[in-house]
Amino acid sequence: MFVNRTKELELLNEEYHSDRFSFTVLYGRRRVGKTTLLYHKAHKHGI
Repeated sequence: MFVNRTKELELLNEEYHSDRFSFTVLYGRRRVGKTTLLYHKAHKHGI
């Protein structure tokens, strides 16, 4: 479960389903869930 991550999840979903090439950088302070967010999206899409 993610709290207050709606914008980030929507952006990752848009980038994943986009027909154009893009390079998305995920950055932020340590220990705020960046890797967990990516694992969640990858698992949801079977990557």
